[in-house]
Amino acid sequence: MTHGSIVHDPTGRWDTHLPLDREPNERLAAAVLRWRKGDDTIPPQGDIEQAALQLTGYASLLVREVQTTTAALPRDGQASTVAARTLAQITVREAIRRLSVAPVSQRHALPAAQSRARLVQALHRALDRTLAATHTPVPGP
Repeated sequence: MTHGSIVHDPTGRWDTHLPLDREPNERLAAAVLRWRKGDDTIPPQGDIEQAALQLTGYASLLVREVQTTTAALPRDGQASTVAARTLAQITVREAIRRLSVAPVSQRHALPAAQSRARLVQALHRALDRTLAATHTPVPGP
């Protein structure tokens, strides 16, 4: 049996070269957005909070990925490159603002989780636009 360990990484450098695990997080975001208050299929409160925390961590990784990809765009690019850079920068600023707030409160766990899911979707769109502007294929399966 293998046991994991918790690693303290205050500078956030150890995971910079790990590939994004996009597909499972896209599925999680889609599932969270389908949850409706009062629905019989809504998961327990703890699961909703865990989903919000997972999406928060993934969104933080996406922010760095979008920033890195945007920085690689040519400065003298076409209008589509400038548009991709501008939209990515706006999305990143908004994501940083939203991620600075605690992801979960006991009373509002579902709206918080759904907010994080929408943030992940917006960051994926920004990453896709930026990658398209660099003519690099989108990572993932």
